[in-house]
Amino acid sequence: MAALDLTSNAYPFNSAVTLSGTPETMQELIVPGNAKRVELVFTTNAGKVLTAGTDATVITTEISFPIPADSAWYYDYPQNKGTHSIYVASSVASTVVSVFVTAGD
Repeated sequence: MAALDLTSNAYPFNSAVTLSGTPETMQELIVPGNAKRVELVFTTNAGKVLTAGTDATVITTEISFPIPADSAWYYDYPQNKGTHSIYVASSVASTVVSVFVTAGD
């Protein structure tokens, strides 16, 4: 599975990605340095977000934050964060996660 690179898109950016057919497999989202907010919605099944991980590997010891199904979760980025990655996963195979990114000065 390839990382979803959000750095070269026009903002606001909206996309949906289907997670791996293997439960708990991380999907990398590369977030641009000018991102102001990232919002995630896991459709039908609960998911989780991680601040560290490796794309296409199963969660082992990484710490995750749970996100209920069909609930919007967002966080604002400090301006000095720079381009970086976050990771998403679900305990249910092939869960769809919608991603919405806005940029700021």
